[in-house]
Amino acid sequence: MLAKLAFRNIRRSVKDYGVYFVTLVFGVAVFYAFNSVSSQSILFDLEDEASAGVFQMTGQFLGMFSVLIACVLGFLVLYANGFLIRRRKQEFGTYLVLGMNPASVSAIVLMETVAVGLVSLVVGLALGFALSQGMSFVTAGLFNIEMTQYRFIFSFDAFLLTLMCFAIIFAVTALFNTVSIRRYKLIDLLSARSRNARFRVRNPWISFAGFVAAVGLITWAYATLVENGLLEFDDGFWKATALMVVGTFLLFWSLAGFAIAVIERTRGVYFKGLMMFTMRQIASKVNTAFVSLSVVCIMLFFSLTVFSTGMGLARAFSGNIEDGTIYDATLTANVYLNQGSTHDSQELAQMTEEDREYQKVADEKAAAVTADAEAYGWDIAAKLADSSPAWDELVERAAQIDAFVSDETSYGELMERYGQGTGNAKQNEALHNQGVTLIGVSQFNALAELAGRPTVDVGEDGYAVNNTLDAMKGLSEALARSGETVVAGGRVLESTGELRSQPMEDTTFSASGAELIVPDAVIAGLRAQGAAPEQSILNLMYKTDRAEGDKLLEQVLADASPANPEVAASGWKFSPKPWPVTLSFTAEEVLVQSGGMNLMISYLALYIGFVFLIATAAILAIQQLSETSDSLPRYRVLAEIGCDRRMIVRSLRAQVLVYFLVPLSLAVCHTVCAVSVISDAVLGQLGVSVLEPAFMTGVLVAVVYGAYLLVTYFASKGIIRASLGKKLVG
Repeated sequence: MLAKLAFRNIRRSVKDYGVYFVTLVFGVAVFYAFNSVSSQSILFDLEDEASAGVFQMTGQFLGMFSVLIACVLGFLVLYANGFLIRRRKQEFGTYLVLGMNPASVSAIVLMETVAVGLVSLVVGLALGFALSQGMSFVTAGLFNIEMTQYRFIFSFDAFLLTLMCFAIIFAVTALFNTVSIRRYKLIDLLSARSRNARFRVRNPWISFAGFVAAVGLITWAYATLVENGLLEFDDGFWKATALMVVGTFLLFWSLAGFAIAVIERTRGVYFKGLMMFTMRQIASKVNTAFVSLSVVCIMLFFSLTVFSTGMGLARAFSGNIEDGTIYDATLTANVYLNQGSTHDSQELAQMTEEDREYQKVADEKAAAVTADAEAYGWDIAAKLADSSPAWDELVERAAQIDAFVSDETSYGELMERYGQGTGNAKQNEALHNQGVTLIGVSQFNALAELAGRPTVDVGEDGYAVNNTLDAMKGLSEALARSGETVVAGGRVLESTGELRSQPMEDTTFSASGAELIVPDAVIAGLRAQGAAPEQSILNLMYKTDRAEGDKLLEQVLADASPANPEVAASGWKFSPKPWPVTLSFTAEEVLVQSGGMNLMISYLALYIGFVFLIATAAILAIQQLSETSDSLPRYRVLAEIGCDRRMIVRSLRAQVLVYFLVPLSLAVCHTVCAVSVISDAVLGQLGVSVLEPAFMTGVLVAVVYGAYLLVTYFASKGIIRASLGKKLVG
């Protein structure tokens, strides 16, 4: 008998609150699909450990964030159940009046919860399995690889994780429902409907003061965030966050009372149609649920910010990948480390015996590396060719760039001269005392020929500018204007008017910002004075294909600098040194790194953004549907006094729109401020426009949030139609 009653209640709940069940199904599906990403690796021909590691790392990050997602979905389930339980108080009271004991009522609710959980899990897992198959093709597109061995993949690990998380969620929900029902008194259950019908409107003057304070706090939060930036989570960031959160709660606490006070004084609006009824309906609900509306707004803000900035960062990793993989491989030597350290007698006297011994060994090693580099004229290719017989088999062409730093002209001087900076105050400060980078014209031209690009002519006393950073574009254009002069190597150089954009190495993000291409005589003069390049970069073109070339390159590096036992234990075959090779990057490694970061960031942004978005939309939908059900007596009164049915529908439509759009509007304001700061601090420096991610975010919100809004409106309209017993028009 109890089971039959429970299943009848479920059928009735599905009809009235289908949005809740659909949301649970989506939650299960998305949870399974994204946690199955690491299992997709077997669909692709992953020939190296780096590619396989990308899937493993992505799976680990998604797994970590799944804890947050599980908490959000758990909150959604508990919150929705709370609304359903409160709405059914009178029903439970009727059960008790008819002689049913509290344990039996709790058993009915427990069976309903278990049944809903099982249905949600089964349908959600089936949908998630289908979604995960589609994500395999998305993954292949992000990696630019073909699936040569496609087959249906069922991730048992993702299945167990999904089953465990939602089993815990529904177990907690069942316990919560049971405790709630046992706690209620019979009089509270039977009188619940009448208490829900009371209007709650706050004092307009208190609401006005709260509204003004809320606007002030939010404005203060925006100003603090803009001033502080988002480069680090320091005191300024947490201050802005706290102000934003408090301001949001205070705004929703005061909004209804303030808005109704303003509209009451606008007689032409307040007494038009059902505006009086509509405003008091909205005010009553907002005053009752201002805490949940504030949480929804903050969750929406988090969702929109994560999705838009995540898509922007993913775009950064894939936008300029062609320029980042021009060369087959790049070898970098941080030769400025070779200079050793010089200490006066006072500094040596302050050192302990152990420190002096350590410094002595370090200086001897630096001197040995420097001597080796000078013996080869700082030519990395010559050193590697002499060290490994595989060099001639590997390399078809090579070009080296030695980057020197001027001690006569700094970027800070140039930024002040031209009034051009990076667009970020902290980055400007970091560059202020940094000397301008100088590159010899013959080396630059050799690199340009290696990349198949035009060379440059600077004459005997000229310079050209090379720049690949959007943040330094303004300064580079000003510096490259014909007739401009700079001092470098003790000589006054005049701009030739040429501005180039030549990538210097294989890398995900180019770092060539306002570099000066100067005559070789300037570089020769610096070398004669004992200056060493800050960094040397050797770019290679293979004789073989890249896969085979990368294997030969490993052998070359191992021959030139064999791995010591400590390095070998970590899996490396060569020991990095300040010279000839500190770092090596191949084009294939850059492609894997770029595709991997694109994959991970895109999936994380979509995962977090989508779940938070459906959670917030579902909460609003359930609240509005519950409010519609609780307000049925009021709609019947309107119908009985002859109110036009179209006016009732328009009133309902206005309530739904306001209830959905007000939290969204404030969340959009928060997001615009945060994303603009992130764009200036991060995305703009990477050459990524925020417009495309913003458009994608808008589409996601319009589809998901808009769908919930429409479903809520039509479901509410159906509840009212069924209650009034006649078809509503409009």
